[in-house]
Amino acid sequence: MPAALPAVTLEVYYSPACIPCRLELPAIAEFSRVDGRRVQFVILDQTERARDELRSISERLAESAIVSPYSNPRTALREAGDSDGILPYARSVMSDSKSCASWRGELTLSRARSLVAACIRKVTSPARR
Repeated sequence: MPAALPAVTLEVYYSPACIPCRLELPAIAEFSRVDGRRVQFVILDQTERARDELRSISERLAESAIVSPYSNPRTALREAGDSDGILPYARSVMSDSKSCASWRGELTLSRARSLVAACIRKVTSPARR
């Protein structure tokens, strides 16, 4: 029996004020639904509005949302690895919270799959000598 694929989460940083972030919601919902992968939204501001927008696309997306522990969105983004602190931003994260890959820009279905694949490759590829 083949080994199970590693648990990977697509972590998406979100603000309702970010128009490109809102435009990518359908692709992220499709990724979550079709690929069955875990998606977690990190809400940076306007929490209730953000939850409502996520819920309008998919209840599953709204349920995946957490509120950033940082009061400043740029700080949250920088702590997540986005050195410029600019949205849109997403990253793939292993179950041990280590980031495998990140992307700044519009997140498409293909890009979401690539981010998750980067984590899977790290786990399943033999060590390079």
